[in-house]
Amino acid sequence: MAVRVFINNLPDPAVRAAVQEAVLAAIGAPGGDWRVQIHENQDSPSWHITIWGPNNFDWTREFFGIEEQNSIDGYAFIRRTISSVLSRIPGPRPGTRSAEPAYVESLRLRDFRCFDQLDLRFDRQSTLEGRWTCIAGINGAGKSSVLQALALVLLGYPLALELGGERLKRMRRLVDLFNRKRAEVEATLRARDPEPSIRLRLGFDEGRIVTTGDASFDPPPHVPTWDRVRQLVIAGYGATRNLSPRIDSGSENLSPDARHLITLFDPLSQLAGGDVLMGRQPASESFTEIFQNLVRQVLGPELQIAIAVPGIRFTIADTDLVEALDLPDGFRSAAAWMADLCAFWCEKRPDLAANANPADIHAIVLIDEIDLHLHPSLQRALVPRLRKALPKVQFIVTTHSPLVLANFDANEIIALDRDVDGNVRELDRQILGFTSDQIYEWLMGTRPMGAAIEKEIRKSDNGVGKSDADMARLMRISPTVNEEAAGKQVAEFREILKTLKR
Repeated sequence: MAVRVFINNLPDPAVRAAVQEAVLAAIGAPGGDWRVQIHENQDSPSWHITIWGPNNFDWTREFFGIEEQNSIDGYAFIRRTISSVLSRIPGPRPGTRSAEPAYVESLRLRDFRCFDQLDLRFDRQSTLEGRWTCIAGINGAGKSSVLQALALVLLGYPLALELGGERLKRMRRLVDLFNRKRAEVEATLRARDPEPSIRLRLGFDEGRIVTTGDASFDPPPHVPTWDRVRQLVIAGYGATRNLSPRIDSGSENLSPDARHLITLFDPLSQLAGGDVLMGRQPASESFTEIFQNLVRQVLGPELQIAIAVPGIRFTIADTDLVEALDLPDGFRSAAAWMADLCAFWCEKRPDLAANANPADIHAIVLIDEIDLHLHPSLQRALVPRLRKALPKVQFIVTTHSPLVLANFDANEIIALDRDVDGNVRELDRQILGFTSDQIYEWLMGTRPMGAAIEKEIRKSDNGVGKSDADMARLMRISPTVNEEAAGKQVAEFREILKTLKR
């Protein structure tokens, strides 16, 4: 399924967004490829809406006057007109076909970004609820590359081409200063048993998507298209996800499916759901209720929605009332991706979204640095709260935070390490009971003590740093011992040593 608005030149941004929402809601989620044009007549105050669909479907109508262009009722006349026309199409009514949940089982990469080859499983048995995978590793280990590969193969052909040829070229592994190898990505998805797995395959070469060459990679003729996958809610959020007062004109012409993944590839792109938070697009009642419920379950009582019109307002710790743009960075990042997910759910599944229950959402969600800018107390609580609030969502996330990692079963953690065979370090124990210091040392290979104190110790050992007394006092300071108390303890030890020496 793909419904693409390739032209919408209504001059007012709010009207443009609202009319487009009405048209897409009326079309629903049909099978096949659909194109929409929303065009303002230069000679009269009217809008021409044209829809092309499968089987040579071609329909256009001119809308004008107060009744037909009424924003008060959410452009209900446009919705009714389009719905009435589509209802007369022979066969199943577009938009009535619901998508059964499906989840990623595995991913196979060949010559993709930094990997010559990588094979991952996302369906290993866990002792914890939900469908979660957390990808850990040092910078450069390929965490973001895994999310990008998943996004591309789930977006599929031809929508992945919307990301642009130059961006697709960079997905290929650089083998020397001038040459890149053809990249191959394969993923399997599983719906309900006993349904067969869905196999998706893509190749990238010179900025193009290719399906010729290696016979072991080429899909046989019976491999289904991505129509089944495009019925699903699949969203991705890059590490630079955020809100901005500027309008993101660069993403306006992307299909809805591509726009909800673009921040994984373009650090300057904005989340589609941000238009609702910023008040540039009207919030439906379903969106407002489900987003409010999700924020309450995941970020409350620290953050709550206070007012929904105009835009969205928040209260922080029951005191400050702020707009979305003025939220602290951590809250703004988290609220932005949650709003985007809720908006996409309302768009794809308006029937279930009407229940305003986040637990109804079934989706595949990719998040780079899920703990982005959050205070340690929220890092510690975020994943358990999301497990409870969104039990049907498959999360595939990355993090550098030991407080986040401590909330995962060992089978839910993919520890990327390009120095071991297969690029993945197998964990032979659970880390649920580890402290942050233990996770730093055992899993992340990093000493929890700061580098500055190690430098001071080395200088002192070489006789050019602090005195022995100053170093002893510094090493005695702890969460339960302040500098004054540490000084007294060192002085007492010195007196004891003097006594012993007598």
